[in-house]
Amino acid sequence: MMPNLLLVSDERTHRWAGDGFPAEWLRSLDDVFGAWDRVAGGRRPTIWIAHEATQVCPLVQHSQRSGSNHRLFLLNRTNRLEREVLSLVFRVVVSPGEGMRLLPMEELKDVLAAPERGDLIIGGFASPCDEIVVLYRGTLEPVVVPFAWFQRRPGANPRFDSLSVTDFGQTVAFGDYEVAADSILYAHDAEYRKRARQRELERDDSFGASVRRLRLSHGLRRGDFAGISEKEVARIERGEIESPHRRTLETIAARLGVSVEELGSY
Repeated sequence: MMPNLLLVSDERTHRWAGDGFPAEWLRSLDDVFGAWDRVAGGRRPTIWIAHEATQVCPLVQHSQRSGSNHRLFLLNRTNRLEREVLSLVFRVVVSPGEGMRLLPMEELKDVLAAPERGDLIIGGFASPCDEIVVLYRGTLEPVVVPFAWFQRRPGANPRFDSLSVTDFGQTVAFGDYEVAADSILYAHDAEYRKRARQRELERDDSFGASVRRLRLSHGLRRGDFAGISEKEVARIERGEIESPHRRTLETIAARLGVSVEELGSY
């Protein structure tokens, strides 16, 4: 069940509307209260997006504070005290700062708008005292992964003090050590495993899947194709662009050392 998306509009987030961001826009405090009252009793989770904590703090006095399935994403930093207060009404509160590392803003917006945002990572933090990494999906659902899981995998030693999320939410890095988000979710979420197996049956022989396998086999990132944006490569790999331009395909094929006709055969 995909969450509702609500965005508290101000001059810093209003430009998202022009980009077709798929959220209900809340333009006043009355809109905020009205939206809360309308969706508070529903079973469907709700993601609230706001720039400042002060835009949603009035909900603490307005609302009943039990059984909430509301999740809050703040674009601006907030302090620990504000998060404690907001946690009275929001089940999950995510904001940058104090160890939390997030995708760049433009990538973050695309992931939050993506239909498959629940399978993408928007950010996270590492807790050395607990030896865990907490990662947040585009639905703001947390995924908890022990340090030991990363350390058992081949490759460079993970530097847990250098966490970053890249590749439009599909890669988590710890310094030079990288791991795909789908590998993390496959290992730590049984529901994701079911969906992944179904996708493999439906899309394993798709053109986009072939391009992604070929790219990964060459050790390339989506940003390694001159003249093509990471976003466009990601959309091709996810099958969201059914008929890419011939010139785009020629650029991808040349970088991967194959012909255009061979791109879909891997």
